[in-house]
Amino acid sequence: MAAPETFRVSSHLKDIIGRDLVTNEFVAIFELVKNSFDAGATRVDIEFDPDESSIAIVDDGQGMSAADIRDKWLFVAYSEKALAGPENYRDRIRPAGQFAGSKGIGRFACDTLGSSLDLYSRTRGSSKISKLEIDWTLFEKDSKEEFQAVDVTLGDALEFPEIHNASVPIEHGTVLLIKDTRHHWDEVTIKKLRKDLAKLIDPFGTTKNVVVSTWLADGDETQVEGVDGPVGNQIADLLQDKTSRIDVVIHSGMVETTLFDRGRRIYSIKEPSPYEDLGDSRVQGNIYFLNRAAKHNFTVQMGVRPVEFGSVFLFLNGFRIFPIGEELDDTLGLNRRKQQGQSRYLGTRDLIGRVDVTARPKMFREVSSRDAGLVDDARSRALYDAIKRHMIFRLERYVVGVNWKDKRDQDRDTAEGLETDSARERILSIVGGLARSKDVEIVYYDPDIVRVSDDPDQITDNTLKSIAEVAESNGDTALLGQIEDARRRIDELRASREEAREVAQRAIEERQRADARIERLEQQAAFLGSSRDVNVERVQLLMHQATIHLGHVRSAIANVSHELRNVLASASAPEDGLDIDDFEDLLASIRQSARRASASIAGANLSGERLRTVLSFAPNIRVDLQTDKVRGDLLKFFGEYFEVRLAGVPGMPTATFDAAGLSLHREFSPVDVAVLIDNLQDNARKARAKHIEFKASRKGQGPVIISVTDDGVGIDERKVDTAKIFERGYSGSTNGTGLGLYTVRQIIQDMGGTIELVGDGTRADFEIVIPGGDA
Repeated sequence: MAAPETFRVSSHLKDIIGRDLVTNEFVAIFELVKNSFDAGATRVDIEFDPDESSIAIVDDGQGMSAADIRDKWLFVAYSEKALAGPENYRDRIRPAGQFAGSKGIGRFACDTLGSSLDLYSRTRGSSKISKLEIDWTLFEKDSKEEFQAVDVTLGDALEFPEIHNASVPIEHGTVLLIKDTRHHWDEVTIKKLRKDLAKLIDPFGTTKNVVVSTWLADGDETQVEGVDGPVGNQIADLLQDKTSRIDVVIHSGMVETTLFDRGRRIYSIKEPSPYEDLGDSRVQGNIYFLNRAAKHNFTVQMGVRPVEFGSVFLFLNGFRIFPIGEELDDTLGLNRRKQQGQSRYLGTRDLIGRVDVTARPKMFREVSSRDAGLVDDARSRALYDAIKRHMIFRLERYVVGVNWKDKRDQDRDTAEGLETDSARERILSIVGGLARSKDVEIVYYDPDIVRVSDDPDQITDNTLKSIAEVAESNGDTALLGQIEDARRRIDELRASREEAREVAQRAIEERQRADARIERLEQQAAFLGSSRDVNVERVQLLMHQATIHLGHVRSAIANVSHELRNVLASASAPEDGLDIDDFEDLLASIRQSARRASASIAGANLSGERLRTVLSFAPNIRVDLQTDKVRGDLLKFFGEYFEVRLAGVPGMPTATFDAAGLSLHREFSPVDVAVLIDNLQDNARKARAKHIEFKASRKGQGPVIISVTDDGVGIDERKVDTAKIFERGYSGSTNGTGLGLYTVRQIIQDMGGTIELVGDGTRADFEIVIPGGDA
């Protein structure tokens, strides 16, 4: 036969809902302060006495009778807040804080702080002081003992315990005296606690009807700054008119938004709320953007950098939901979003603010550990989405679209930057975008910003379009009239400017044509002028140069004749014949003479080429014939030589030169350069080419590279050894002298450059590298 049974609760439950649940001493004190707030307190004093190893938490709340302590405080998990219905909840809600939690276990935070507790409490109109004594260590002796079997003592007290700095309750209130503290409390620890309490309770100093104070009982009546006295800060006053901020209220199915910039209201709008899951709550947000100036002011005034203080804090019924807003917290995913390669997003270090949620009990549930935010469900996700989309992202659009476009705005804490026409245009773009949405009602816009500029030059089509959208959205006929007047003035201005532009353009084109004619004349005169410039002195110099080159030719011929006579003399063998060693010496002597003869012939060839070139310059001479060298733009000379000397030469391939807009200033011999070009063109003729092209290029600041290509038959590798084509005397044809490419290489080497055969070896394409004048 079945018998009814009941659960039994181990005394170990105390640890589970006490020290094991609330592991942080700061959070434990915060839990007890929340209970004071829920009791309707207007002041809460927290006193630390290191000598007595005690903590006293004193409030002037409604207090508890012995029956309240027995039936409610000692009733584990009992919570009036959890039992309050929606209507009862709204009747009992207080402006200062509302219900802070709803689990009925916050009182066990006393166990986290100390090993024993004395609770004193008195209700309004009662002369009795109820006293509850708990020794938490008794619950730790035997986990097999049932929780309710561990005794606590409930009775009366004649008076409240003596508190050094705080006043004990007079008519009603509660004192929690926590003894045998489990943590060491000194000035440093209390200062950290105050900072945490300031953020947990009221980080922006906007709650005025509840004062929380801390005290250190150190035997000295002098208050220690940052340790003794009220907890709080004035961040709201510090930032109020110093940066951009957005105020948003979501309630009764509507979203109301107001955006401010350095104390100036930019716009206010209303729109339907898309968040059905938030329908039975009120969400209010105040979020600030921190530019460089705001961050600096914050650090100076608060003694801590904004990023270390926190970001966007979330409050539920007046109490902070931890750790949302902490330095390393990214519950809203702002930092993950910013790190995805988009520098135009705001992260937690760019923002600071608070979001207050007023909701019925259990609508939003806090994670039991008290330091892990809200339980993930549809309502919390809707809340986070509302904070991001209607608060942070809307502020972000303004900051990125208006503030960040002005680099100097980062260092401003006043609104003068909004007075420029460019800033007004950027703001108009934002407001105009809101006006385009059919669901958005523009309640207010700054009339000094949403107006038509008096200067037509400062009015763009986009500006007029944005102003028109705002005016039509609000039915502003006066503003629409301004827009029509502005469009008429702009059309007149554009017409007159177009006429002036056409006149100016005609003048510019005529000037360009004249400049082009002058430039062509100057280019032709740089090195090679007309025959009318030749005078007697120039002709004499020309003949002098011709005599010099003829002398080189005669000398070379004499050297060749001498070497030939040596060869003939050596070839006359003695009558008695030669032995093998003498014969080899004879051959060596002949080879040496032949090489010297070949070198003399090459020299004679080069001198002959130079003579031919000097004589060909006669009609167009502007070269210094005394030095045979000039200092100037080598590529410019190339261009002039191609235009003046190579244009339309019968029987020769058409030659073109492309300088690619480059220049190469250095010393060079125009005669040698002409010989170089003529030899390469003649080689192309022999290869039956119809066209040869010289094209200049340069990599960075390096030397100039001239590529030489033609459309001839190229090189027959069966007949020509490409490795020898630049050697003296080597020729790929039976009637060639083997001096053309050798001469070209000698000239280029004298200029400090190089020439190479490039390509696949079958085409006669060359690459000439010529350094600058300092090489």
